[in-house]
Amino acid sequence: MLMQIIVTGLLQGVIYALIGLGLFLVFNVMRVVNFAHGYFVLIGMYGLLWLDPGSLPSYLLYALAVAAAAVVFGYVIERWLLEFTLHKPGHAQLVITISLGIAMQYFFQIKFPEPYQTIANPWPFSSVQILGVTVSAGRLMAAIISLALTIAISWVVYRTSLGQNIRACSQSLPGAVHVGINFPRVYRSTFAFGAGIAAVAGALLIPFQPVSPHYGLDLTIKAFILVVIGGVASIWGTVIAGVLLGMAESAGSVFISGSLTSSVIYLMFLLVILIRPQGLIVRKAAFA
Repeated sequence: MLMQIIVTGLLQGVIYALIGLGLFLVFNVMRVVNFAHGYFVLIGMYGLLWLDPGSLPSYLLYALAVAAAAVVFGYVIERWLLEFTLHKPGHAQLVITISLGIAMQYFFQIKFPEPYQTIANPWPFSSVQILGVTVSAGRLMAAIISLALTIAISWVVYRTSLGQNIRACSQSLPGAVHVGINFPRVYRSTFAFGAGIAAVAGALLIPFQPVSPHYGLDLTIKAFILVVIGGVASIWGTVIAGVLLGMAESAGSVFISGSLTSSVIYLMFLLVILIRPQGLIVRKAAFA
C-alpha cells in the first residue's frame, strides 16, 4: 500500500507540476491570476477527444496541434482582452478570466454533452510494474513527458534570451522598459506559452483521466494551490508542491472514501499556507 501511494503520487504530482507551471509563469510576469487556466488544460483534453487519434504518431501529432491552437488562443485572449486591463486594478483581470472560464465550460458542455470520456491508450504497451505497483501506460508516459517538459521550461527561462526578458519583466518592469525590452510582446508570449503548456498537460491526461467540463475548475484550483505553496519566485517550488499534492491525493484515495478526499486535501494545504504563507522556496526576486 505504501509503495502504491508513493509511486502513484509521484507520477501524478509531476503532471500537476506541469499544469501549475503555466499559471506560475503568467502570475510572475504579468501579476495576473488566470482563473481560466484549468480550462486551457481542457482544450488539450477535449481537442484529443475530438480528433480521436488511432495510433501513437497521430496522438503525438494531434497533441502538438492542440498545443499550437491553445498558444494562438492564449495570444488572442491576452492581446484583445487582458492587455487593456493590465494598468487597472487586479479585479478587472479577475472578472475577465473567471468569465472566460465560465464561457469555456459552457462551450465544452454544449460541444461534448457526454461527460467522463477518455481516448484509447495510444502507447504500444498497456501497463508496467514499478516497485510492485501496476501503473498504466498513459500515466507513466504522461509523467515522463511532463518531467522532460518541466526541465525544458526551466532551461528556456534561465538559458535563453526569451527567458532573460521574462525574468527581467518579472523582477522590475520599469527596469525592463528602461533597457529596451518590449514588455507587451513578452506578456503576450508568456500568456500564450502558459496556455500551450496547459494544453499539452491536457493532451497527456486524456488517455487515462476521464474529462468533464467541470474538471477545469478543479484543475484551476489545484494549479493556484501549487503556485502559492511552492512559492511565487521558484519554478522548482511549484514542482515540489505538485509532487506533494499528488502524494496527498494518492494517500487520500487509499485512506479516505469518496467525496471527502478532496476536502481533506484542501484542508491540508490550507494548514501549510497558514504555517508557511511565503511558500516552500523563497528568494529575494522572482526567478532569481
